[in-house]
Amino acid sequence: MKKLLLSGAFAILTMLAFGQKAPRLITFQDLITTELKAPKVTDSQKTVGVTLWEDNFNTPSTWVIQNSGQTAANFGWNINSTSQGWWSTAGITATGGSGGNNAELSNGNAQTGDQALDVTYTMTTAQPIDIVSLGGSNQVSLTFRQYGARFNDLQEIQMSTDGSTWITIGDNLDKTVLSASGGSAYPNADTKTINLGTILSANPAPIYIRFSWTTNYPASAANPNVWITYGWYIDDVKLVTNSTNDLSVTSSSWGSVGLNYYQIPLTQIAPIDFSAKVFNGGVNNQSNVVYTVTSGTYSGTSASVNIASLDTATLEIVTPFTPASTLGNVVVTSAISSDSLDDLPSNNTISNISFAITNSIYARDKGTTAANSYSGSQSNGDDGFEAGNLFDIFQNQSCKAINVRLLGGTTGTVVGTEIYAKLYELDAAGDFAYITESAVLIVAANDLNTNLVMELNDLVNLEAGKTYLAVVGAFGTGLKISNSGTTDPQTSFFLDLLDGTWYYTTSTPVVRLNFDPTIGINENSTEISGVSIYPNPSSSSVNLEMNIANPSEVSIQVTDLSGKIVATQNLGFLPLGKNQTTIQSASFNNGLYYVTISSNGTSVTKKFIKN
Repeated sequence: MKKLLLSGAFAILTMLAFGQKAPRLITFQDLITTELKAPKVTDSQKTVGVTLWEDNFNTPSTWVIQNSGQTAANFGWNINSTSQGWWSTAGITATGGSGGNNAELSNGNAQTGDQALDVTYTMTTAQPIDIVSLGGSNQVSLTFRQYGARFNDLQEIQMSTDGSTWITIGDNLDKTVLSASGGSAYPNADTKTINLGTILSANPAPIYIRFSWTTNYPASAANPNVWITYGWYIDDVKLVTNSTNDLSVTSSSWGSVGLNYYQIPLTQIAPIDFSAKVFNGGVNNQSNVVYTVTSGTYSGTSASVNIASLDTATLEIVTPFTPASTLGNVVVTSAISSDSLDDLPSNNTISNISFAITNSIYARDKGTTAANSYSGSQSNGDDGFEAGNLFDIFQNQSCKAINVRLLGGTTGTVVGTEIYAKLYELDAAGDFAYITESAVLIVAANDLNTNLVMELNDLVNLEAGKTYLAVVGAFGTGLKISNSGTTDPQTSFFLDLLDGTWYYTTSTPVVRLNFDPTIGINENSTEISGVSIYPNPSSSSVNLEMNIANPSEVSIQVTDLSGKIVATQNLGFLPLGKNQTTIQSASFNNGLYYVTISSNGTSVTKKFIKN
């Protein structure tokens, strides 16, 4: 059930002009110009082991700073007790630290646009650290406290044994980018731990530690946006011995054929796979390591494995989880276990997964009605754009509309903006092939911060086994599509209409497929009124009552969620007033059905559930 599409078709996609592999650069318009306060964290993390070496920057000469010829205080690294960057005024403020001096990285003031270009700023231990003479071996970890935020910059931690040849041993690319599209500052303070056991030899030579800053987009070095930084603070750098038993989850994934969905319509329920990469960072080998996933009566496990010290294993749940065809929320819990008691259990936990089974909404985003479930928006300055998500289809399905949430407020979508929805198919060549679109909608105030339904011009029959891209766009400025959650690279996309290029985005736009078959149907028939269906839910049959305004021919059609016709009745010529009939539903599968009553060229559609 692995996502062959992502390794096959997207390998083609990234070679095409519109299938850029790199994400879209964050522009100055996306800059958060006021410090977004990160939560202050009391550092209660258990000590990894015995501290062999540490430095709290109270003696600045312990470090050698190279600032690419920049001499002003707010360019490059500096070591003192004050904050000299433009964005943060407090630096590292969490309790548990040493206080006093810390190291700070800045590159001018992004608000005035004076950032230096073509620079690499480094801060390196002045003397090599002899781990062996300090009583250690290769079984050590580097830890430090940090604060800051990412933009288009690259924050790296490097190591050398000779002071001239450097290898990167860590970075902050796992942190979300902070912009108007979402993201966050680092926790204050964030403790970062890098296990050096897989990097050092058994009897390691003395090492230098370096903190390095530059752009993450060297191919765009002429663009001042790639040299903006919010800043990076460092304090309390240590080398500590590794724990005896320490399994850690370095990554985990879940989804149907590789994509995860937070709202799944009944017709698109498919087996869900789970996997986790587990690293043994402790001194001891770990035996009988098992990954377990549970939800309700379902319990799936991986094969039991032994993981040697400093090795990594990928654990996959053997039997995928297929959710029941029941409307409502589904919660999945996960756990890693072994024969040993883990010294640092906090780093081998996996967050619970929660999603919903729905009637007709197919969603990749995590948005709910909760105010804090949306973060930032997709926008493109003064240029037009389209943004949306990929969707796999597991059963043939009729699609009537695309839903979107438009950001409101003073920085949100401008009332009067003209927007549209489009649907593309990912074809065999890896291209996005246009299928259909909606009529242009002029945004009104009541369209903001709500579940806006954009009806497509054509009813589209989506085919099982294919992947589709649903987007919402605008030809000019003013559109801001809400984000909710993060997405894997090359599964959510952004089309810049100025350069005609598709980029991937890792912030999930709130753009959804809507399979509700009642969309676009006239529900205000002058010929039919007072329609009721009972019992609802039903098991073997339902009664249908209606008022007929004029004596006429009346017919009934019953369809399932995919649009398939499962029953028809021609009731013939019915008299004026209340009429009744019975629909036999015993042979129907459990689920939601739509009954359309037609008379004199008008129709009314109602729903019932078979259980």
